[in-house]
Amino acid sequence: MDTKIVLSTLETSPLFAVLSTEERILLQENAVINAYSKHQVLYKPGQAANRVYFLLKGIVKIAVHAEKKDIIKYVVREGNFFGESCLTGDAHRRDFAYAMDEFVQVLEMDATVVLTVMRNNFAFAQSLLHFLGERLRYTENQLENVVLKDSKSRIMEFLHQMGIEQGRRVGFETLVKHNMTHQDIADLTGTSRQMVTAVLNQLKRSNVLYFNRKKILFRDLSTLSMAV
Repeated sequence: MDTKIVLSTLETSPLFAVLSTEERILLQENAVINAYSKHQVLYKPGQAANRVYFLLKGIVKIAVHAEKKDIIKYVVREGNFFGESCLTGDAHRRDFAYAMDEFVQVLEMDATVVLTVMRNNFAFAQSLLHFLGERLRYTENQLENVVLKDSKSRIMEFLHQMGIEQGRRVGFETLVKHNMTHQDIADLTGTSRQMVTAVLNQLKRSNVLYFNRKKILFRDLSTLSMAV
């Protein structure tokens, strides 16, 4: 384990900022750093849920199997927790975690130790509860979109949110670098790969955006919701 990386993470991440020196050391002593390659499984259903994960580098997708394919629940990006169900009572995993990048680095903490720190540090417990609440709201919003909006609207909203959250301004345009396939976007929006491809091609023809396998360049994010 690279102690310097762990200490740096625990000292600089806003989530851990409320910890005392002793609590950081306790977490560090009961944590490991593991690296995963693209498509490698971090955990799967039925495995013991005894670790909480903090993503240091790369992207991870959390998914469940349904009808011989993966249904993506959400995507985890650097600086975020996942695998937190063990903090709310799950003894075994109910979903999969896959590495989406060529190199994924994860800080894996003992769930029992994290729970101990939560019990002794109300501010830390409150930070984690806020995080869990945000994830729950995201899941509820995804469900509402599936029920209330058509496929095209869901894809458009997903792209707009991607631009806001992951985009980097390049002049008047917004660049998003990503590793998501059209099928990944379809799984996240509850649509089909064919529909995602059709919507992206339509937006490209309308000069709303340009895309290839690794990036999406939005001409003007503010016009996306008004696109064809």
